[in-house]
Amino acid sequence: MKIALCTPFKPMDNASVSGDVTIARDLRDTLEGLGDEVVAVPFFSAKEIWKHPSRWFGTYRALGRMTEAARGCAAWLTYGTYYKVPDVFGPSCAARLGIPYAIFQASYAANRGRKAATWPGYRLNRRAMLRANHIFCNRFNDLKGCSRLLPPERYTHVRPGLPEGLPVRDDVAGAVLRREWGAETARVVVTAAMMRAGVKAEGVRWVFRACADLVRQGRDIVLAVAGDGPRRMELEAEAKALLGERVRFVGLVDRERLGGFFAAGDLFAFPGLKESVGMVYLEAQQCGLPVVATDDEGAPHVVAHGRTGIITPADIEHFTRGVDELVRGPERCAALAANAPLYVSEEHNARRNYGQVAEILRRLAEARA
Repeated sequence: MKIALCTPFKPMDNASVSGDVTIARDLRDTLEGLGDEVVAVPFFSAKEIWKHPSRWFGTYRALGRMTEAARGCAAWLTYGTYYKVPDVFGPSCAARLGIPYAIFQASYAANRGRKAATWPGYRLNRRAMLRANHIFCNRFNDLKGCSRLLPPERYTHVRPGLPEGLPVRDDVAGAVLRREWGAETARVVVTAAMMRAGVKAEGVRWVFRACADLVRQGRDIVLAVAGDGPRRMELEAEAKALLGERVRFVGLVDRERLGGFFAAGDLFAFPGLKESVGMVYLEAQQCGLPVVATDDEGAPHVVAHGRTGIITPADIEHFTRGVDELVRGPERCAALAANAPLYVSEEHNARRNYGQVAEILRRLAEARA
């Protein structure tokens, strides 16, 4: 089956690979691996489109280009819609083409409709969700939103999925990194994040503070940090002030090389404040690392508390204690690590989980035909 795929938030070839871009690419690749043909329609940013009248004419032209690119497709699938980036394209393009329209990851928040600044985005997002023939929810919060708008047969929970073998643990590369870091005998905590202002930077700071607190208590820790972004220099300076020579920044690590970075660590720690899904948790677990994160939002969707990691309340003290539990308890850490790859393969296999998406799209297309 031929499927049109739209990403209103970012193009899939965006140079800055965020979690959303990774999920969109994995969704595309998995559907193609299942035998479907996926057509990525031309990108046009829908971010707060109502605030920019000068772009409205461009939106109509973009609708024409998207419709033409999707001609011959049996179904339309949009990845991501919410009040800031509503799907203004999918409903119209699918209607023009006479094909079913579906959304993967749609977030509905009624309170956005009660504020003048967010009301237009709220209405556009609500319009898209109401017009969708089906919505696939990879977050529990989105299920609650759908239940306020739609009958249960029009939305489905789909667990976040990771492609098989991506990334692959590389123990040889991991051993090299530990030697380079001078951490052969230390407990190595690894973390990874885009270093941009807001909750991402704050999450990295939590890891700095937790490790620094444990070092003051006498723990032999080395912290390794992967990632890049506009706040990197600022964060590096803060980390050096807190941890001195006990912190290493490795920059942006491609997914193909993450297996070596993760293999160099004993545990992965990142609080995941306001985290949407947190694909990095799945990647770390697939490479045999236990995870310490908080229950703020996304991490509990992809980390099995007590089985593959520790989910703490969302405050720095509990998070630090969670890290310390695995630093001080190598046996406990090793037990969680041993469970992690099997958990990912059993419960977060992209081919199995996104197979539901392909099957429902196929049924919708057949019914429409």
